Amino acid sequence: MKMLDDTSPTHALAQWVVDSQWADIDVITKKSVAHSWMNWLACALGGASSPASDRLIRALAPFGHGDAPLVGRAEKFDPANAALIHAFTSNILDFDDTHWPTGIHPAGTVASALVAWSSETIVSGEDFLHAFLLGMEVECRIGLAVSPGHYERGWHITATCGVFGAAIAVGRLMRLEPQQMAWALGHAATQSGGLVASLGTMAKSLNIAHAARNGLVASQLARHCITANDRVLEARFGFSEVMGSRPLDEGLCAGLGQNWIASHNTFKPYPCGFLLHPTLDACLTIADAPIFAMEDIEQITVTVHPLSKLRADRIHPVDGLEAKLSLQHAVAIALLWGEAGVRTFTDDAANDLVVRACREKIRLIADEHLNTDEARVVIHLQSGRVITRKISGAQPPMSSQALEHKFRELVAFGAPHCNSDKLLETLVRFPQMANVADLIAMTVSQS
Repeated sequence: MKMLDDTSPTHALAQWVVDSQWADIDVITKKSVAHSWMNWLACALGGASSPASDRLIRALAPFGHGDAPLVGRAEKFDPANAALIHAFTSNILDFDDTHWPTGIHPAGTVASALVAWSSETIVSGEDFLHAFLLGMEVECRIGLAVSPGHYERGWHITATCGVFGAAIAVGRLMRLEPQQMAWALGHAATQSGGLVASLGTMAKSLNIAHAARNGLVASQLARHCITANDRVLEARFGFSEVMGSRPLDEGLCAGLGQNWIASHNTFKPYPCGFLLHPTLDACLTIADAPIFAMEDIEQITVTVHPLSKLRADRIHPVDGLEAKLSLQHAVAIALLWGEAGVRTFTDDAANDLVVRACREKIRLIADEHLNTDEARVVIHLQSGRVITRKISGAQPPMSSQALEHKFRELVAFGAPHCNSDKLLETLVRFPQMANVADLIAMTVSQS
């Protein structure tokens, strides 16, 4: 195979992924990727038995025969469709991770493809985490290179960039050579897709699901030397030119292996679109009166970044999926119920008559001077009292204790057949595991 050109960003990324060594990665980054893996597994188990997941599996049953097990379920599929299903179930509750600068949910496509591949191939915990980190790093760097215009133009960035992460991660486990890795990026790029118009429907999770499957297939194609454009990121009519809004950022490859973008991944405390989180934080920090009676509220004014209003101005969501992308619903359930958990973004919650009445008292304002991680909430009560709360800055990192609590909550919600204690004990020693498939087997339902 020909030598790669280090002046090509696509080639440079491919070479770096192949050359990367786990021993060279700092302890803080290793801890971060372990937390991302725990959070993904929690979300996949939480969504495993959702009605939407049931529908998807019935739809795919005629096509996906194979021996790859599904996290949290009893069925088996081929690895490509297993990757698709894992990504769907891990995203359907909208409780996954977030890289705030890009809006990417980095773990979804990458872990889903890795689990599908690792369930049928012996992969150590260390190799799994290394590939997981590399995949998330590449997708976030590509996301930054096309931001902010890419997402703002309507591309679903978790899907469009996540396909690269899945390809890189699985390609690493396949031990692709540098040229093959560059081809994998080329195959991933030409399969990149997903529209923001899908948000609020099951197709939103399918965007991410297709990216996981396509990334795995991209690496399999490259593994068998099926060629693709190996300079696809920077090429004429390539990914950056077609799907970006400016020339390819020179910072794409800056600090590779030193400045880990993926280590800044965050985990959602609420099961809804990340753009709703600052508003929820504002509402839920009203410590002196966390729960209000609907008749006591005269009006609520919520001021957010224009993108937040554009994506989440849904006064009356028709179901739980749309509620996860409704600022009005988030405010109403936070103020009326004093919480924002998995049961507050359901079909029943979306159609609750009291919640509906409260949503009608909410006025949204877009303020271009705010960032997407900022929100201002002003509550006018019938008594004449006015309560104002403002949130500025991204949410603080979720503590290990909070992440463990979230893990237990999601397992109990979506996979009660699993033993949370044993799973958490296994995750502690995950880097030392000889075969990741042993952990996957612990989640499989026998019914």
